[in-house]
Amino acid sequence: MTAVRPARTSVVQLDADDERSWWALEKDSILAALADHYSGEVAGEALIPPREPADLRTRFQEAAPRLTALTERIRRTFDEDQPAAVMIPKLGLNAAGVDEKRKGTFALAVLLGDPTANIPFDNVLWDVKNKSGEKSGHASFSESDRKAVYHTDSASLPIPEHFFFLYAVRAANCGGGISLLRDGRILKQQLEQTSEGREAVRVLSQTKLPKRMPEAFKKHADVADDGNFYAPVISDVEPMWRWREKGLRKGLAANPEYDTPEVRQALTTLTDLLDNGTDEIRTVIPTDGILIVDNHITLHGRTAFTDPERHLLRLRFHKPGTL
Repeated sequence: MTAVRPARTSVVQLDADDERSWWALEKDSILAALADHYSGEVAGEALIPPREPADLRTRFQEAAPRLTALTERIRRTFDEDQPAAVMIPKLGLNAAGVDEKRKGTFALAVLLGDPTANIPFDNVLWDVKNKSGEKSGHASFSESDRKAVYHTDSASLPIPEHFFFLYAVRAANCGGGISLLRDGRILKQQLEQTSEGREAVRVLSQTKLPKRMPEAFKKHADVADDGNFYAPVISDVEPMWRWREKGLRKGLAANPEYDTPEVRQALTTLTDLLDNGTDEIRTVIPTDGILIVDNHITLHGRTAFTDPERHLLRLRFHKPGTL
């Protein structure tokens, strides 16, 4: 496997050609490990966080040495190159059914870290697809074909998951659904090049701003009596960025004492840079491709699309033993 880092991007591409056969060779042992851990057969869409992720990780390491080698290369790439994301254009699951794709990508996630549930649901794998009005009750860009604005995941949790992946069951054939990434380290550097930007960094680093907490998230977060979670947008410690503009605006509207002229100007400076700045990374996740993103330093979004068959799988996970 070779790593190629395109000029002026923060995405490392791993050529996994030599790993394409891992599912065919290791499928049976992976499925057996899953059945043993969950005390019986379980559908891929019903997978919940492992009871003991370290134990299941050990089982997968024993059952799937090829997949283990691939995940070790992914982990080493993040540790050594510190990219915003890693892309594998062909993971090796293209010939598998959707249920097997779920189980194969779940095994990859467990080998990389500790998967988390999709609040307010228990399942760890989330279908990113246009549900055409058949909503799950969990408001999300992932259930529509509209543009997704820049954000970080789980910004209101005390410890947001360090990583998430998007696996393309079927890429859009309409030219839309392009993944957008902004490396938060570069974004901060760009802000610091102007006096307005430096002031925005100061305000957004030093001010704990209220984020309105959805009811389903409250049991997972340190919520104040007023129902808000308070944290700076930018930090010198992990996570570097917590950004979900809609929740932040709702928090400010409900707490006008925080909606000061300097906070409004800082947010305007940041959103202007997000809308019009350079160094945006635009990438298409091809069918059977997987994009693994560092959620602590990377803001992500998506262009709109029209293809009703576009289907991605999303899974969030912590580094092993974080919680």
